[in-house]
Amino acid sequence: MKKWLKIILVLFLISLIGISVYKVLDINKFQTKEQFKEQQGKKSFQNSHPATGLNVNDETVKKFTTQKATNLKEVTSKNDITIINLFASWCDPCKREMPELVKYAKNKENGVELIGLNVKDKRKSAEQLINDVNVNYNVYIAEDDFLKKFKSYNIPTTLFVDKNGKIKKVYLGELSEKTLNNLVTQVKEEN
Repeated sequence: MKKWLKIILVLFLISLIGISVYKVLDINKFQTKEQFKEQQGKKSFQNSHPATGLNVNDETVKKFTTQKATNLKEVTSKNDITIINLFASWCDPCKREMPELVKYAKNKENGVELIGLNVKDKRKSAEQLINDVNVNYNVYIAEDDFLKKFKSYNIPTTLFVDKNGKIKKVYLGELSEKTLNNLVTQVKEEN
């Protein structure tokens, strides 16, 4: 009886190990970081973000370099799509995505504008980050209540805004250049 019990236990353990290995291999569909980035933007947006449908045009922001106040309407009205990337220098995912945003800004389509919107940050730290990455797109500073108004409690968050200032889509998390291209295509197709 003990011998049969040992055999059954060994077979059970072998089966359990086999199933575990299969599950790990099945779950790991994205074998490299590049493959993961490639797949990332193919997923559709979540349309349930509370900021979707709100309008940013009346929001006053300051140009980072000059500290001159301006309404976002001055930016959004010039473009079919304005991509507003909310970031801070203390946010590690923001730091990781900025070089990807720089690549995107070099090759962006006509009618699409990318801007950075610095939130809840110290000017000196933000300036250092912007210089270190050699940011090639316009950066603004948001008013303190911007995140609360647009229910954006996590950063990085990226808003996709139409010519009238209406937020069409919201993307939470870190972006790659390829993901950003895929998301812009989705916004265009849905409008």
